[in-house]
Amino acid sequence: MLILKQRIPPILLLTTMTFAIAGCGESKPEVAEVTGTVTLDGKPLELVHVEFWPEVGPKAIGKTDDSGKFTLITDDGTQTGCPPGVNKVSLRDTLHMKDDHIDDGGEWVDMSDGRKSRIHTKYFDAPNSPLTVEVKAGEKNNFEFPVDAVAGQKK
Repeated sequence: MLILKQRIPPILLLTTMTFAIAGCGESKPEVAEVTGTVTLDGKPLELVHVEFWPEVGPKAIGKTDDSGKFTLITDDGTQTGCPPGVNKVSLRDTLHMKDDHIDDGGEWVDMSDGRKSRIHTKYFDAPNSPLTVEVKAGEKNNFEFPVDAVAGQKK
């Protein structure tokens, strides 16, 4: 009985493994460029944490600069933009904290030492926020968010 031993050429083995490993990577979701501005009484608001929560795909986040402008990136920080489609928008004023603070469990930590937010709390929680936008695929999306002050607070 004749037994033939077949040997796989090393280059073929290496090539096959390379394609197999490359094919196992996660694909990134489609995103569209999103920028915008947050204002109160026509004046830009700096240090506002902005979140877009799409119906499908990862959320996108940003923070306003001193001119009230923001640019979104995906929550994992790997892409600039936001998944296209309908997005709920949440805004949190972090000026009174001088930054946003989130603990290891993803919960906001109050670092305000009694200082108050400039914007109304209705914007804080995406599911209950009055802000909903549609991000369009393949376009530069720019949104303006004129927000209300905290009730009873001087403007």
